[in-house]
Amino acid sequence: MTTQHARTAPSWYVLFYQLYGPAWWIGTGLIAGSWFNIASPTVGWIGFGLACAASLGAYVLPSLAGVKPEDFVVLDSRMLNSKGEAYSDALERFSNGATLMYDGVAFGFRPDNEIACGVVAQSSDINETEAREIADHAETVFDTLTASSPEFASAVAGQTFRISIKSGMDANATELFRVVDRSIESRS
Repeated sequence: MTTQHARTAPSWYVLFYQLYGPAWWIGTGLIAGSWFNIASPTVGWIGFGLACAASLGAYVLPSLAGVKPEDFVVLDSRMLNSKGEAYSDALERFSNGATLMYDGVAFGFRPDNEIACGVVAQSSDINETEAREIADHAETVFDTLTASSPEFASAVAGQTFRISIKSGMDANATELFRVVDRSIESRS
């Protein structure tokens, strides 16, 4: 099994996604403004072009930047114990860059030789003691996978292990705490 680390996106791609949402909303606002005679039809057409360019860019640019949709695989104890075809497929996909979820903990490769572990807190208002308990759970899951799965152990060998304790699983989630080498740091 060869390990492929997640590629970081080019800076122009990151910049586009920072500007994409505002550009689309401004374009849509200019269109609406022209409909209600707040702006001229020319301004409305400029807005239409801006909104179309943002939408088309969101469709075309990921392939130009070499960014692939996130691959996600779930492993459960039955698969881990059986070491069957589903287990092999899950670990192969993980080794090729997919995020692996096991016992509520997500593992994924990051640049700089790092294996990132993401776990969601039950509340966004946690203290360092609660964060340590969550980190201990993540470390236990990591140790279980490493001991029970030679494929997982091989894939993560030599990687720096980082735990990110998140406030949720949605796009607005924030990192509450980060643990690297058992050192915990508040991120909020």
